[in-house]
Amino acid sequence: MLSLLAYKVIQDDLHQHLAGTLTPGTVQRELIDVASGRTDVTYTPEPGSRFVAEVKRRDTRWTRERIEKSYLAQAANYTATGPPFGVLLVGDDSGHASGYRSVEDGVWIIHHARSATEVPRLIVVGVLPIGRPTPSALRMPRT
Repeated sequence: MLSLLAYKVIQDDLHQHLAGTLTPGTVQRELIDVASGRTDVTYTPEPGSRFVAEVKRRDTRWTRERIEKSYLAQAANYTATGPPFGVLLVGDDSGHASGYRSVEDGVWIIHHARSATEVPRLIVVGVLPIGRPTPSALRMPRT
């Protein structure tokens, strides 16, 4: 249940942020029947133009290779019927006792084609730390 809850919180935060900054009615969540699937967050600025953000949660340490192997195919597939651009947002819930990775480490662009003849898709990947304690829960170590 915690996994589903953490995933939903990431999706809710992204949806709320985009819906509050983009034209009203252009941001939807859980849109069904897109590339035979269900998108997490979809931005449709005008008819025929759709941008999809795929949201994932990861509770184990990540590398770029692991993220791409685990989630890239699904994120890229949602671009098959629209512009060749998508977003993959991964919540890093792997524990952060030793600190957090830099933002620069967690954001990159992937050029991905599903076949040799397909136009490469551009997928912007963002891995963000989640599950951090709230500031009010932080305490100084005892000396």
